Amino acid sequence: MNRRSFLRNTLAGTAAVAVTPAAFLASCGEITPPATVFAVGGIEVPTPPFTNEFKTLNVNSASSATITASKNLLTLIGITETFCFGYNADSIWGPTLKITKGNTANITLTNNINETTNLNFRGLTLDASESDSVETGLENGGSKTYNFTVNNRAGLYMYQPHYQKSAGYQTHLGLGGFFLVEDSEESSLNLPEGELKSTTIVVSDKRFNDQNQMYYGPNPGEQMAGFFGGTILVNGVQGPFKNVSTRIHRLRIANGSNARIFNLGLTDIATNADIPFRIIGGDCGLLKTTGGDITTILLAPGERVDTLVDLSGMSEGTEIMLNSRSFTGGGDYQGSFGFDIMKFVITLAETETYSIPDSLSDVTTLTEGDVTGETRNLNISNGNITQDEAEQNTASMHVISGETYDAGTVNYTVNAGTTEKWVFNNTDGKEPRAMHIQGVQFQILSREGGRGTTKIWERSWKDTVLMLPGETVTCIVPFTVAPGKYNVVCTNLENSDSGLMHTIEVV
Repeated sequence: MNRRSFLRNTLAGTAAVAVTPAAFLASCGEITPPATVFAVGGIEVPTPPFTNEFKTLNVNSASSATITASKNLLTLIGITETFCFGYNADSIWGPTLKITKGNTANITLTNNINETTNLNFRGLTLDASESDSVETGLENGGSKTYNFTVNNRAGLYMYQPHYQKSAGYQTHLGLGGFFLVEDSEESSLNLPEGELKSTTIVVSDKRFNDQNQMYYGPNPGEQMAGFFGGTILVNGVQGPFKNVSTRIHRLRIANGSNARIFNLGLTDIATNADIPFRIIGGDCGLLKTTGGDITTILLAPGERVDTLVDLSGMSEGTEIMLNSRSFTGGGDYQGSFGFDIMKFVITLAETETYSIPDSLSDVTTLTEGDVTGETRNLNISNGNITQDEAEQNTASMHVISGETYDAGTVNYTVNAGTTEKWVFNNTDGKEPRAMHIQGVQFQILSREGGRGTTKIWERSWKDTVLMLPGETVTCIVPFTVAPGKYNVVCTNLENSDSGLMHTIEVV
């Protein structure tokens, strides 16, 4: 039986015993879903009424921050409380930790989720001793302090768990947060700020049962394709609306889902006209120059985008929908459905005096001539796997260049201070793959096959790159970090939890 046939034969959802919220809080955290049937991948997303107030995430200083991984009871949809995780007791997701470039972060994590967790800082160039690897865990009841100097330029980075094979579970239930870096270069641009002129959001899909209880329990097919949910949360809220003014609006978006790719667009609800994005940044900060106007942005799990949206010509009362549109080329399961995410309502008329700058950031563009080390070819296609193989070892469903993840194996040895060329090959793949390298940033040199080009939001420093089926992407990766072990992981968390990650040792 080939891999695609295997997926089609494993569409039934996992059957298990329902767990009440009270039992969840008393348990060790190993939650299993009630008996439910779902199709792998393309779950249709119903449209909520968009009557819930938008939630602005709390902002704490990263110079002296305490966060607690907690098991919480919150009302996320309907009127019934559901179990979830959060960094602190009253939230799903976590506070935004803010710091200025050059300052020292001092972050203490306490673990109260009754299972081992850890903390990774996505996009920051940190030595192995400053951030956790996949195998470095904090046991329940313990605390750990992360102390490091932030040398990266302004950008919307993230912190999240990725411990062994529990990343999908802990992320789906709510662990994650933004790490916001500011610097003088970005400040000099006077980009829009304030509630009416700036919005920062994490968008994620969650799965709930018919009692509005959130759960996680991928079947073998979902371990292959990813765990999708039929409810969209924005900063932990379903169907939010936000009031804005007739100004140029800064909209920063992160994909916080386990597997779902969003094809983001903005629509004037009354006229159904597209409202374009002006791209100014990606994963790891600003572009060198302002990108042109585009109407859709394809964003994989873990990716971030920084945009400006010109609302200056609109009238009070205009309603605008941020949506995800159906798309092709994403394999059997991605892009099947379009759906709405959140609503913006223009409630204040103001005169815009701000001009979008052409020049944004001093970014040195890397070329193949900057490569001083090895060229790595990583085949991430995973073209075939039999049902027997998957059922015998569901933790090792996925491979990179024929090898599944093994904690005791170093897959790549890199000389510290060298710049390498990494080629991610999904030519024979049937599904998208988004790959992240921990501890470093990179630039995309080229994309071949599929979309065939580097997208505007990819034309600066990145930490995550998306390959649709049939695509090969070449990246230039400076390894400026200290010796130690790092990981390259798939940001489809069910894929990484079932073997699609490797270990890098910098020497």
